[in-house]
Amino acid sequence: MLSEQLLRDIKQSGYIHRPLPRYTKHSLEEAQKQLKVLDSRILYCASEMDASSWTFTGVGEMKVDPDQSVSITSPTVMPHWPEGAPEDGDYVNFGEAWLVQRFHRENWEHFNRIAIELKADFQGTPNTYVMIKFRNEGIIPIPDIYFREGVHGINLSNTGWNMIHLNIADLPRDEITEVEIGYFINGKSHATGDSMKLSVKSIQLELVDQQEVTKGWLPSPREIIFSHSGYRTDSVKTAVAQQLETEHFQIISENSGQSVYTGTIDYVETGIGEFQLMEFTEVTAEGRYYIQAGDITSHPFTIGSSVQVWHASIWKALNFVFCERCGYPVPGIHGTCHADIIAEHNGTKLAFHGGWHDAGDVSQQLIQTAEVTLALFELAERIGPIDEDLYLRLLEEGEWGLDFLLKTRYGDGYRATSAGITRWTDGRIGNMDDCAARVHNQAYENFYCSGIEAFIHSRLPDEALSRRLLEIAKEDFGYAFDVFSEAGFDQKPIFWEHTYQTSESLFMATASWAASMLYKATQDEFYAEKAVEFIRYVEQSQETEGISLQDGTSFQGFFYRNTDKKVIQHFNHQAREHLYLQALVTVHETQPHHKEAARWLQSIEAYGSYLKKLRLYTAPYPMISSGLYHVDEWLDERSFGHQHLLVDERAHDDYKLQLQEGVQLTKGIYLRRFPVWFSFKGNNAIVLSTGKAASIAGQYLKDPELLDIAEGQLQWIVGKNPFGQSLMYGEGYRYAQQYSVLSGEMTGELPVGVQTFGNEDVPYWPQFNNATYKEVWVGLAGKWMSLLADLYTVDTFFTEESF
Repeated sequence: MLSEQLLRDIKQSGYIHRPLPRYTKHSLEEAQKQLKVLDSRILYCASEMDASSWTFTGVGEMKVDPDQSVSITSPTVMPHWPEGAPEDGDYVNFGEAWLVQRFHRENWEHFNRIAIELKADFQGTPNTYVMIKFRNEGIIPIPDIYFREGVHGINLSNTGWNMIHLNIADLPRDEITEVEIGYFINGKSHATGDSMKLSVKSIQLELVDQQEVTKGWLPSPREIIFSHSGYRTDSVKTAVAQQLETEHFQIISENSGQSVYTGTIDYVETGIGEFQLMEFTEVTAEGRYYIQAGDITSHPFTIGSSVQVWHASIWKALNFVFCERCGYPVPGIHGTCHADIIAEHNGTKLAFHGGWHDAGDVSQQLIQTAEVTLALFELAERIGPIDEDLYLRLLEEGEWGLDFLLKTRYGDGYRATSAGITRWTDGRIGNMDDCAARVHNQAYENFYCSGIEAFIHSRLPDEALSRRLLEIAKEDFGYAFDVFSEAGFDQKPIFWEHTYQTSESLFMATASWAASMLYKATQDEFYAEKAVEFIRYVEQSQETEGISLQDGTSFQGFFYRNTDKKVIQHFNHQAREHLYLQALVTVHETQPHHKEAARWLQSIEAYGSYLKKLRLYTAPYPMISSGLYHVDEWLDERSFGHQHLLVDERAHDDYKLQLQEGVQLTKGIYLRRFPVWFSFKGNNAIVLSTGKAASIAGQYLKDPELLDIAEGQLQWIVGKNPFGQSLMYGEGYRYAQQYSVLSGEMTGELPVGVQTFGNEDVPYWPQFNNATYKEVWVGLAGKWMSLLADLYTVDTFFTEESF
């Protein structure tokens, strides 16, 4: 179930009361060191060139060190915010410092990698995070309009020299004019010193062999693409490749070295390309295996139950969650942090720390913590009969999150909801590095928290707290209902809140689920009636008649943003697709004899059929497509503005261009494999939320195909993608550094996810490490565990005959 090394690490961490160690043996950065350099060109070398070509911008000063390397030194905090920053310090640091090297429109297209030798001395800083920026003034300007492309962040080891290798194969570089190397000034915590220094010794362009794929659906030639964690015994098992020079493959037992299965490599052509497909569903014996095709061999993987395949990833995801604790000393990452983030309401103040940091920028979001808390209790319930140690640890971490939910609740409908921190603070209340948390009485947040509180209350071992939590859930539902009764959908969403994109139909699905959870806990008919009332709106927002396609088939079962049925529900950053199915299943489960129950079941079945059709457009990969779009959706300014943050006037034209890169299903209707998106990209939340919807429906309908779709989203993330990379750090193989600016790499961290380049609709996963696609996001760990709670339920409660 767990490797001996991982089991030792878990025990030595005190069952995740210290971070798990980070192993780089199987990382992308280690693999890069093995690549052969075919050609090179020196851009800067301290021992051979003077530093006159460098200039400096920002906070601090530049100088030449005794070893002739060029360096910059800055203070770790400033007495004021940078020019143009918000007065309240929301989402800002204390400035930046950059070494700048300029070039005269140089063409670097002959080279596909750059090597830079750096040393950081950041006194007492938890993570030495350095950034490299490129400027290209050729056919494709870099940086792009959202400053995502051409920016790379690196987590350095402190005080020693680091050789950084960066794949630039897909970086537009026909007319390079500038390279900048520098850092953000991210403030001081308890142990931080007064200064930070960065030195540059050399920069070299390189041409290397076997450069990894960073764009498109086709994997590297002769590389086997598979699920690094493995495959459930009863699931469909496939691997993908291209240009394997053999007609057969074998599944080899890692223990015995003997072949247990020989199969024929099939050639398949789908809407995304031509592939070699290896299917080995017949292999059902539990164990560790690898794939051999001619002289090409994969890394080992597991075949077994959900526990055997996914248990290690749960411990690692839990480690990531623990490392993101806010207001708690996490050894090796930070001390007790952010005690001076203050929420104020009705004459009282509270320190808005606790729960977990939202992301790599250590900001804090109530709903993000609430969802992770729900997932921890959800999974703990399933783990209990399987692994007592993990059960107790999940329960403990869930109670940490629950404390934050209760702490930030004022008891009159108002809650402290978020803070844009993005820096370390000194913990002293009253000076300029403090940050104000947002406080609101929002119906959606109270409905959602009410449902979460009702779910958790019966799973608490503390009986007194359990009873009180149920009373709190009822109160919060009442606050939400009062506001909604008065304002309806007209209550203005709050910019920067993680609920900003919520549509009317998703709002009603959430409210219905909360009502069903309270009905389940109280048997009060008021909640049953409200659950039915709210779910009717959801049903009226579902496509039930079907959109007819050119080939005579139809698409149905998906949801619109509201009952007008003009704008289809999509997610492009945050994602809560699963709440539709959660609401439908829960209302059917709690009121199975209601006169409308048959219609609820039909809605669940229709959505399941929708996912089954959707999956065909990304075969042979398991990643589920984003969904359907209407060509005129951009005309709904209210909806468009809520879906897409920080866009400019070009977004409307880009919307239409992005649809043209998708698949036209019929007049005015397109399918996008990746979302229409602009500044905020990355689809892990989307695939995990849709995967959760599939697991909810698959479990309720006892449908193995939907369960395979659900598990496939996990497999996509751990290596069954065109890049052959696991996106979970420390799980599987070829995992890479991610955008974790203030905390550094954490075993089990998950990034926002695979993006696209410009308006394209093909996967794009450059090594460039930048927000948002590479930013680590604690909510993804919650979605990961929530989905696995369903798969573990299948293993525990269903037999093969059930299907």
